Amino acid sequence: MKKLLFSTLALCSFMTMKAQSPLQAGDVAPNFTYSDINNVSHNLYNYTDSGYTVILDVSATWCGPCWAVHNSHVFDSLTHHYGLNGTISPKKIKFFFFEGDASTTNADLMGTGTNTQGNWVAGTNYTILDQAGIKTQYPIDGYPQFYVICPNRTVAFSTAGYSPAMLQENFWTPYIQSCPSKITGTNASTISVGTPTNICAGSPTLLTAKIQNMGTTPITSATVVAKVAGANVASFNWSGNLGTYDFASVNIGNYTFNSGTTPVTYEVTTAGDLLATDNSKILSSSAITANFKTWTLNVKTDDYPGEISWKLKNSTGGIVQQQTYTAGPGTDGQGGVDAKKLFTYPFSLNASECYTLEVTDVYGDGLYGVAAAADTGYVKLFDGANTTPLINFGGGYGSGATSIAKTGVVTSINEFDNANVDVYPNPTSSDLNVRGVSGDATFSFVDVLGRTIKTVSLENINSEIKLNVSALSKGTYILKITNEGKSIVKSIVITE
Repeated sequence: MKKLLFSTLALCSFMTMKAQSPLQAGDVAPNFTYSDINNVSHNLYNYTDSGYTVILDVSATWCGPCWAVHNSHVFDSLTHHYGLNGTISPKKIKFFFFEGDASTTNADLMGTGTNTQGNWVAGTNYTILDQAGIKTQYPIDGYPQFYVICPNRTVAFSTAGYSPAMLQENFWTPYIQSCPSKITGTNASTISVGTPTNICAGSPTLLTAKIQNMGTTPITSATVVAKVAGANVASFNWSGNLGTYDFASVNIGNYTFNSGTTPVTYEVTTAGDLLATDNSKILSSSAITANFKTWTLNVKTDDYPGEISWKLKNSTGGIVQQQTYTAGPGTDGQGGVDAKKLFTYPFSLNASECYTLEVTDVYGDGLYGVAAAADTGYVKLFDGANTTPLINFGGGYGSGATSIAKTGVVTSINEFDNANVDVYPNPTSSDLNVRGVSGDATFSFVDVLGRTIKTVSLENINSEIKLNVSALSKGTYILKITNEGKSIVKSIVITE
């Protein structure tokens, strides 16, 4: 949707497909050395290791929102108060303005070129660099792109575009106090977790974390553990040599997640550690498990359908199905036969297999609507004939979104009369009554991981039978009832 890119951020976008997404809070900030427009060299880690919080503004001389930020003079003010020669002590902020468009010229920076909003250099007191290469290390979603980098070399904040609050000093100054910094002595820290937040239920998942030396004493050994509900589920004894602010990525071990959301604590310990409050981080990983092996994908396009595409991949990464849409004849591909249209795709998949749904928007604005409800798009994946989405990306997914879900073991086609078959009481802890089935039938109880836990086959049923489920563990199950070659399914809950 190009008519309004962001509802809260002013931004200049660009149409080239990005090789990678911007760094996010918690990521390690890559080091760089660049010369500014006065040919003075600057090394990022020299500033962070000296205790400075570093702010990057990647802009383009032709970008109107970038020019608005420039004219707010917020970064002149920050540099005046908190820069290397600032008036407020401690002087803890270093600001870099990067001209990030390789097609612009030095004349554009000076305001005399043909692709500029004005003179970007006159009257400024901060460092200006004409270095488009910064985007290889610090990818952008548009101009301006901001990064805040803490003294411990991690990203504290990143965003494309700006809000009115970002034009005030008090938006940026709290990072001086909130950014972590080294202490004198030994201090091991867990700075980030690499384990995915969306995983495949029932399959081993590698648990990873990044540890860092947040003290002045080198760290040569540490133990990194992962805990679920307070119990260790994986552990790794690391050895090496970490100087101050150095970090190491640690593969802790594998853990098999069940369906649902599981909080995991990732923790590092080392001998003589003086600060325990930064030893651990908690990350929740979620496993989505379906009841059926037949899914339905609904895609409602917006007024710029050529921007949208999706792929469904199986557990080996193979593409099961994919789709692009035809751009319209209007400006930037507006309108056309695929615009503002609902597309429905049925999938008949393998049982108990994890599939990945990937959605991409090349313009980076998702499926936002602005003029009318008809403009608003969405991407929703449904399990069988259920009306509640198994995965709901909505429309506000920016440049893209990815999610994983595991299929069930049955189809969603009710081949005999589901409405006339009752199961009660539900929930139950002992006996389950099934009414509405006659003749020969098989009753299979399938758990959330797709495993058949109990099967009962009966003959000559006269409308109603009683099944004893007291041996089943507490939880949710799918009861598959097969009667004379036809099947239905019922969701039941077993209590203690």
